[in-house]
Amino acid sequence: MKKTKLGQELISGMMEIMAHQEGKITLRTTKMEMPEPPPELSAKEVSKIRVKRLHMSQGAFAKLLGVSVRVIQSWEQGEKKPSGAARRLLQVAEQNPDALVSAAASRRRHKAS
Repeated sequence: MKKTKLGQELISGMMEIMAHQEGKITLRTTKMEMPEPPPELSAKEVSKIRVKRLHMSQGAFAKLLGVSVRVIQSWEQGEKKPSGAARRLLQVAEQNPDALVSAAASRRRHKAS
């Protein structure tokens, strides 16, 4: 049976986990400095990112982020707060909207191939 690079990485990772559980090694989280958590956003800030930075309707914004229109509405009305992952995406949308749009478009191109 041929071992793939992914398969080798999975086996290596499992071996590290077992060694860690047995107390043989201590795992490091990463060499890079861990980023701060994504910022909390008010309802008004979420709406501002969508309208001012991306110039999108709620429907288009929901599709871009992979959530329902109702989720966008609940964030913008202050009924619910975005999760940590959603706040990170909103942070990217605010700081570099082209990167988010480009990533979404890139994914669609790969699916079409």
